[in-house]
Amino acid sequence: MRFFDELTESVNELIGSPLGQDPGYLDFGQGSGERWEDRVLRAIGTSQVLVCLLSRPFFLSSWCSREWDAFERRTVVPRAGVTRPGDTAIVPVLWTPYHEPLPPRIAKVNVFRPVGLPDESYAERYLADGLFGLLRTGQTEVYQAVVWKLALHIQRIHSLYWTEPGVPSGVAELRSSFDEAVP
Repeated sequence: MRFFDELTESVNELIGSPLGQDPGYLDFGQGSGERWEDRVLRAIGTSQVLVCLLSRPFFLSSWCSREWDAFERRTVVPRAGVTRPGDTAIVPVLWTPYHEPLPPRIAKVNVFRPVGLPDESYAERYLADGLFGLLRTGQTEVYQAVVWKLALHIQRIHSLYWTEPGVPSGVAELRSSFDEAVP
């Protein structure tokens, strides 16, 4: 929650959002009786940027795989000006350290690596510990710098691209494993 709140606040300062709306969505249960599946599918089908917190539980989650698949199917269109071929609106972020080869579907997208940090060791510490590790080991200054650079990266994607809406009709059509072959 801390990460989501801090990233949302920074992105809101950079991009802004309509009054009463957060610029982000966090996939977690809101309470009993809700139609959470519809809510998640709508969010994943209308969000402009997908930030994924990479960790072992993420790779094993069928829901995370479905969310990635749903977002990956959407068309990302350059807004105006010069864009780089192959850019995507998916931003994989290291939540915990991961030193094994990434599943093929994830490996197609570069993991977020902050640049322009106040100290060159900050990026190395992020790559070694992940954001969660930075928090757990009291590296608050490094954590805050990386979150700010992530917000700037999201702002850049938002200003250069439009991700066309595409709300899945259900979960049955979505790949439930990151190990499934990439078409």
